[in-house]
Amino acid sequence: MGGKRKRSMSSDLGEMDAEYAPGELPGQNIPTPEEKLAKKKEKKMASIDKSIKSLSKRQAKVPVIKAEPSEIKNKCRRIDVVLRKRKQKGTDKLVERLKKKKLREETGDENIGKGTTQTIETMRVKDDTFIENPDDEDIKGEEDIDEFAKYFNSEETPKNFITTNRRPRGGIFEFMAELKEAIPNTFYYPRKNFKIKDIIEQAKEKEYTNVLVFYEKHGNPHTLIHSHLPDGPTATYRVSGLKTKKVIKGHGNSTDHHPELIMNNFDTMLGHRVGRMFASLFP
Repeated sequence: MGGKRKRSMSSDLGEMDAEYAPGELPGQNIPTPEEKLAKKKEKKMASIDKSIKSLSKRQAKVPVIKAEPSEIKNKCRRIDVVLRKRKQKGTDKLVERLKKKKLREETGDENIGKGTTQTIETMRVKDDTFIENPDDEDIKGEEDIDEFAKYFNSEETPKNFITTNRRPRGGIFEFMAELKEAIPNTFYYPRKNFKIKDIIEQAKEKEYTNVLVFYEKHGNPHTLIHSHLPDGPTATYRVSGLKTKKVIKGHGNSTDHHPELIMNNFDTMLGHRVGRMFASLFP
């Protein structure tokens, strides 16, 4: 009895091995990787569709706000309208974003519906005075007779006079010290109560080539007036994004070498002139 039972069990196992592949069980269908990916994509699409329908349904129930907050005199009502408009705008953006995501999933193109990143270069407006060829004869001719020709022909050495506004305070003194280290042959003088006109005359007498007057706001450099001597030009700049050495981790110390000035995108006629003006500060 026992031997016959063993033979029948072994024959059944042999039939099972022949009928099913390794790792498979009776009644189980193992999907392929492509089928798994398609199922996952289908599930994701269903989830996106569900979110879009839910948000659209919610939007349909909310009445459209036509009133402008500026026209509402009551403060409480005005705030309520502003918050409702903001919420409605956020929901519209979310629906639009989900629709773009659905389109990307359907087509497989990750770039569909994605806007281009706006940078300074992409937002730059084409200027009529853009210099296509810096070696143009007209440009070279103007450079030979402008106020900075002596500097670029090595006929004069830059000598810079720097000062501040009246009664300066805060970190501008630290900035003055670092500026003296960065730009060779630069001398700082306290402003006291002198007018800029008087400072210019004194700087001319002492043969300075540039006068830099820095104005501070809340203790930080805010505005720069740069005058090239003896006959100009004079330019006013806004100073922003300034970092001194103490806030830069692992900073180095200045050496006696002359710094190298790198200027990019000074490509218009005005930019070219301002670039030459900046260059005239450095020996």
